[in-house]
Amino acid sequence: MNRGEDGVLEPRLRLGEVVARGAASGAGAALCVVVAAFVFQKHDDRVDFLEATSFLGLLTGTVFLLIGLFFWACSFGEVLRWRDFLTTTSPHDVVSIAAPSLVRAGVFLLVPVPVAFGLGELVASAAGGSWLWGT
Repeated sequence: MNRGEDGVLEPRLRLGEVVARGAASGAGAALCVVVAAFVFQKHDDRVDFLEATSFLGLLTGTVFLLIGLFFWACSFGEVLRWRDFLTTTSPHDVVSIAAPSLVRAGVFLLVPVPVAFGLGELVASAAGGSWLWGT
């Protein structure tokens, strides 16, 4: 990467690359959710944790992703990295910096949602006394 005429790192960020990085981080978060679910020994606590993770991840991930995509559209392809913060010339350029961060955070939060929801359904429907049910 090198800096262009205006001091901004080139090439500019692309939406697909930002989403892919968020999804890769989200896959790691999904693994952490699975491990954390089995830390809870009681069945009700385990189910509540998985339901809360599903709901909060879906809610905050959707909000972050939609705001990030809106900011991305407002920046007209001039999306900047955090390293380019000092090259901004107006307060409106901050939207170009926040867009990829919000998109990445939104995807990061949305990836573990199906895992937590599916595992929650499995735990809720497991036979009483099984290792999946808990105590």
